[in-house]
Amino acid sequence: MTERIAATFIILSSLILFLVSMNTTGRGLAHALAPSSARRINVRVELFFSSDDELRRRIGFLRSKGITRFNLVNKSNGDDTLKSTRVIESEFSKGSRSDVSVCAHYSMKYNKSRKLDGAFSKLKEFTERMNELNVESELLLVTGSGPKGNLDSLAALQRLQKESVDVCVGIAFNPFFPDEVECEGEKARLLQKLETGLVNKVYLQFGTNLERLRGALQLLTELQSTHSLCFDICGSIFLPTKKLLAQQRFRPWNGVFLSDEFLSSEDSARGVVLQMMRLYEQFGCEIIIEAPGVRSEKDWSVVESLLMERDKLTTSFLNDERNNDEKAAGSDCGLLDETDNARPKRRKTNPTLKPKNNDASVRNIPPTTIPSNVLGKSAIVLFHSHDVRLHDNVAFQMASYHERVIPVFLWSKAEQGRWGVTGCLEVVLKDALRYLKQKLRRHDLDLVFREGNDSSTMLQRICKECDAGAVYWNKEHTTESRLREARYRATLREMDVEFIESQSSLLYDPVSLSLSTGFRGGHWGTLMPFLKGCKKQLGEPRIPMRRADTFHMLERIRGPDAWPPSTAIDELDMAVICGKDKWDASILERFCMSEEDALANMDKFFQGGFPKYERERSRADIEGSTSKLSAHLRIGTLSPNELYYKIQDSSYSDSKTFPRRLLWRDLAYFHLHSFPEMRDKSIRLHYENIEWCSKHEEKQRFNAWKLGRTGFPLVDAGMRELYTTGWMQQSIRMVVASFLVEYLRVNWVNGCEWFHYTLVDADSAINPMMWQNAGRSGIDQWNFVLSPIAASQDATGEYTRKWVPELSKLPNSVLHKPWEAPAMVLQDAGVV
Repeated sequence: MTERIAATFIILSSLILFLVSMNTTGRGLAHALAPSSARRINVRVELFFSSDDELRRRIGFLRSKGITRFNLVNKSNGDDTLKSTRVIESEFSKGSRSDVSVCAHYSMKYNKSRKLDGAFSKLKEFTERMNELNVESELLLVTGSGPKGNLDSLAALQRLQKESVDVCVGIAFNPFFPDEVECEGEKARLLQKLETGLVNKVYLQFGTNLERLRGALQLLTELQSTHSLCFDICGSIFLPTKKLLAQQRFRPWNGVFLSDEFLSSEDSARGVVLQMMRLYEQFGCEIIIEAPGVRSEKDWSVVESLLMERDKLTTSFLNDERNNDEKAAGSDCGLLDETDNARPKRRKTNPTLKPKNNDASVRNIPPTTIPSNVLGKSAIVLFHSHDVRLHDNVAFQMASYHERVIPVFLWSKAEQGRWGVTGCLEVVLKDALRYLKQKLRRHDLDLVFREGNDSSTMLQRICKECDAGAVYWNKEHTTESRLREARYRATLREMDVEFIESQSSLLYDPVSLSLSTGFRGGHWGTLMPFLKGCKKQLGEPRIPMRRADTFHMLERIRGPDAWPPSTAIDELDMAVICGKDKWDASILERFCMSEEDALANMDKFFQGGFPKYERERSRADIEGSTSKLSAHLRIGTLSPNELYYKIQDSSYSDSKTFPRRLLWRDLAYFHLHSFPEMRDKSIRLHYENIEWCSKHEEKQRFNAWKLGRTGFPLVDAGMRELYTTGWMQQSIRMVVASFLVEYLRVNWVNGCEWFHYTLVDADSAINPMMWQNAGRSGIDQWNFVLSPIAASQDATGEYTRKWVPELSKLPNSVLHKPWEAPAMVLQDAGVV
């Protein structure tokens, strides 16, 4: 008897542990115990039809598939959703109406009135008529785009609350606005609507940013639990069909934000929708299939296949969690300190599990050669100043085979030297690391910071603390990084820890290329021979991972049972700004260094700037003439492979310069690999003998140039912009570089160092390559001198007027050469 009771207790304990491991909100015991086939039809369908007969046929078809929940759209003034609700009611017998749920959309846009308070009277009458129906019904208040009159959905809810109208109300919530201000405004409106106490369901609109969706679901479930608000959640999906994608590409809907990846193919769209459905299942949400909805057997087959794949994904997640909890239940070690609120929630892992090689989360991840017994141990992923991202990060993707992954950033100020991370680069790197940590924490992971004088000693220490089986990193391809990575390898060999080096910051690994000497469509080391050599020897660049797969991978990765100690990011000796002059503020205002901002900037450029790039790229006076993606490429918040294939997939094929600029990055690293001392020593060695101006004179000229006080307005405008914001447009960089070398006769190395200190995209390969060419000592030496007064880069004069305001009143004819202006013109402009 005792044994039977004990066995029963074990079974019940296991069941409770399983239910707890589901970690969902709004799903009870009955839902958890329901078989997959019973849970699958937790689906609503949005109905769009032209007649009552068509509606009846649609209802009959959907009913035969087990669908009894419907939404009726209000897309025009003539839509009578109450009448349509009665049609649906008539299609079900009295005994079966208890299973029917109808949500009637009510658009404030299409229910305006010219009468005083007429719009609200119409709404109130609608609610009264809706309460007379014999099926479960609710009202979805929709504000809609365009003019709405004096009553929007928020004001309508507040009036309904004030007049104590008895009605079940649903509201729409769109967390996908690209603009942060709009996003915060939408959240504020959501809270105001919920505060009325009338909302019984929140409908999440459709969008493809999975990180935003996950954040919205977490927000809503937090509101349910901490604010004691009682409402359900319903998430929208589109059926990923060829027809729908074509429609959205041709005429996208207002307020529906779809990524280019989603629109690129049915397969990509399906991957995004599946991840959305899995999230909805995880958070206990109902699903609504938006119009045009489900109209045919073909549509229904898509629904069924999506639900089946969703259930497989969900079951896989739950099984992983159950296995991990069962293993962890027998151990009390490795628990986080409950008082450490800054730490991510602990997620238990099972080191005996095999890597999921057939799982979608490892799609496009290079195969690993790590022994299977090592995969059960922790993997450390080292982030550096060139790969601060999670999407399309090859080292991170390869480490995902392990059952525990520990992201680490090792910072050594002493190791930076002249050409490492310094000045403005520290500011944007710190910002990027802050965002990276936040993103990892959204997935219950973390970024461990360590600081010291020797990064290899720090690596040795953290490997011992975590009992790491392998360390992964992406090569940086600089002279200093090769020495540092050699020390890493030696340290890890001594510890018998596996290490895997990847390539993720360039399109091609410069070490893998061998260029023939002689003239082959261009001289050795120039762009065209390099480009042809890459394509011939190395093929096309690696295709980046899909963002939906990256998201799935992040959902699957588990951290350690206990996170190792970490230095707070603000305690690092990085971008420490002393004194009253917070010079980093203007830089951070202009450059927000998150992966999301990098993606948004890229999309914005391709929507507007890219088609005009070929003719406007040299114009500093035209906003958006260049992409401003160089800082993201330098820090690694944007994958060069993603940008490369974005260009290839673009419908605009006339631009040759922009894609070549991306290859120039790789060429610069090929030069640095070939000439490790090129940052401060001429590649053409005989140019070392050039006679520059004397030391005292050099100091005066150089200081005037640095601070934008040369007296040449275009040069001064560029240098002042650089000093203030850490940025300068490419054509202006060439003007000021040519001016320093050719007009002031100051050694190009001085300009190279100043640029490296002040540029947010300071790159110790690209920057020296440009300065070598400006100084005539580079492989592709400039055979020209750029005029500082012709100013084709500032045809309107707006650029110079912005940064040299003391000359702003001068006419264009003399703006860039004020010494030629008549005295009267100077006097009228206030120029002394």
